[in-house]
Amino acid sequence: MMKLNDFLRYEISLTIDYEDYFRLIYETKYMLEARLIPGRQFVAKRSIYANCRRNAVHKAVQWYWKEFKGLIGPAHKVMHVNDPYGEVVYDEDFACNELGNKYLDEATIEGIIESSDGALARDDREGTEHHPPNSLRRIKRRRKQNVLLAPRILQSPGGTIYYRMTESSQISQEGKVIKRRKVRNVKLASKSLEKALREIDRRGLNKNAAA
Repeated sequence: MMKLNDFLRYEISLTIDYEDYFRLIYETKYMLEARLIPGRQFVAKRSIYANCRRNAVHKAVQWYWKEFKGLIGPAHKVMHVNDPYGEVVYDEDFACNELGNKYLDEATIEGIIESSDGALARDDREGTEHHPPNSLRRIKRRRKQNVLLAPRILQSPGGTIYYRMTESSQISQEGKVIKRRKVRNVKLASKSLEKALREIDRRGLNKNAAA
């Protein structure tokens, strides 16, 4: 039963091998909307309604296993859900394992790979029935940068705070660098900026740092 807020229409596409399609006929699951395409395969389409693509994919997977029970293969090998509202968008936090980013059609996969500028690629891993691969996989690790809380005070993505000490200053002569500046990040026990400032004073780190 369609809910009142399931007002967005998505399209499920099934690509079925020639032999599997006639197996469906034998199992009395004849699909009138299926059409034959090159490569001895049939394509069948079905509309589904949801309030976002993530929920549409969830419904599509449930429908697939209830309707076909794996008769034509694992869902990730034969089923795709389109992205008519442009919900699948690449950014640095793109999660390949997010349900809304799975079961992508070919056009969406190619568009996201292009937008990622080499960070993502098609996920061609075999997977299993209960652990299917994603549509995309990350081939370049996301660069997580430290956050500057205050001058010389950094916080890592994991929450650890460091104090950046200059152990030796850079030395130049006539515009040429003779000795490069040497810095070291000292790990602090504090978990907040206020406590970190007190810890730095208590440990005398700011006094030990080179100018």
